[in-house]
Amino acid sequence: MKKSITNKITHIILALSACVIISTAIGQGDDMFSWFRKKKEVFLSPEVNGIVTENGQPVANLEIIRSLIYIDEKVHRDAAITDENGHFHFPKKTILSSIPNKLIAEHRVSQEIFIESESTLIPLWVANQSGIKEIPEYSKKLAFLECELTNKRVAFEFKNNNNEHLNYVASSICRWKTDYMPYWLYDGDREYRINNGDFNNLTERNIK
Repeated sequence: MKKSITNKITHIILALSACVIISTAIGQGDDMFSWFRKKKEVFLSPEVNGIVTENGQPVANLEIIRSLIYIDEKVHRDAAITDENGHFHFPKKTILSSIPNKLIAEHRVSQEIFIESESTLIPLWVANQSGIKEIPEYSKKLAFLECELTNKRVAFEFKNNNNEHLNYVASSICRWKTDYMPYWLYDGDREYRINNGDFNNLTERNIK
């Protein structure tokens, strides 16, 4: 009998507590849950500078396109035109989003900088960046792109200063003098392994 009374009292207390919580939430309106919808800054791209040449000569009046996609799948696209020296520039790009407040979300940003030439895309930078904050190693690479149009596209690695066992990866026709470890070269339908980062030491990949 005493156990039954105790259970009833416990249920009453729980019910009253639930009523207090619900009434408090109603009284506060949206304020109680507003943090779920509060937007945070998402870093899409650092400032980008580069130069485009063809056979060593600057290419002027060439449209360069930057396409950035966060996990909300909205495309943020802008364009720049090369000047008489072949130089182009993009400003830093960030957005505000409530997605970072979700408890389970794999944050990543797709970054593409390219030239549209008829039906062909010439990639100056193709990479996926994890997280919502700036990654210094990416910013350093994008600080200056040296892009020779006669170059073949390659996949390459560059250092991840936070994890020496897991390098970052990108793809581009552009070249860098330091922190640049190319490992695949693409020539039409053919793919070549770049041995020890040496463009003169290639092994063709058999694709069936």
